Amino acid sequence: MNADAIDSHPSPPRDAGISLVEVLVGMGLFAILGTLLLGLALSTSRVTSDTRTLANVGEESRLAMERMTRELRQASTITDVELPPNATTAFTFWTDFDGNGVEDLNAADPEVLTYRWNPVTKRLTLTANDAAGVATTRPVLAANVSSFSLGLRSSKWQYDANADGATTWQELDAAAAPIGNHNSVPDAAELTNIDMVELSMTVLDGARAQTYTTKVDLRNRS
Repeated sequence: MNADAIDSHPSPPRDAGISLVEVLVGMGLFAILGTLLLGLALSTSRVTSDTRTLANVGEESRLAMERMTRELRQASTITDVELPPNATTAFTFWTDFDGNGVEDLNAADPEVLTYRWNPVTKRLTLTANDAAGVATTRPVLAANVSSFSLGLRSSKWQYDANADGATTWQELDAAAAPIGNHNSVPDAAELTNIDMVELSMTVLDGARAQTYTTKVDLRNRS
């Protein structure tokens, strides 16, 4: 057999292995892909958790506003109001739940209620007497309330001094006696004629804020 005949045969195939460089490159690609997928999963989980928390805060706030609306709508008398520049914003009212015409201070279902917002603690609380007549204060919301405002309106349009269609307690206060007493405080002289309350509160969930507003007609004013 000559040399030319031997050289004409194809060489046997090499062993097709993977080099160290290829292994390292593959591991790097898998690491990058895994990091991206993990980040996506964590981000999705965080968004889902934030959405669930925000929904819970929103539902709690909505229920709190509905509760205040329901109780105010049945109120017979607004007995006291605190507004800025006082340290807190608060309103106290009597709702004759048992229909006996008496302010029961030790009823099983409290009739004299005080809602109070403290701008320092960012808390909205409810104070009412228990069945033993002991005043008890509880938070209305677990979330922080960053702002809370109270508007007092009257249907006595004849005292609407600026003719904007809404008679405020300030306009009642500026009227002649016995409607107003000119002391710049919403006390009995003005509260007797208030038959609409406007409430607005802003609730914080972390850095997010949600504002809730309502207008309540006091249908049971005597």
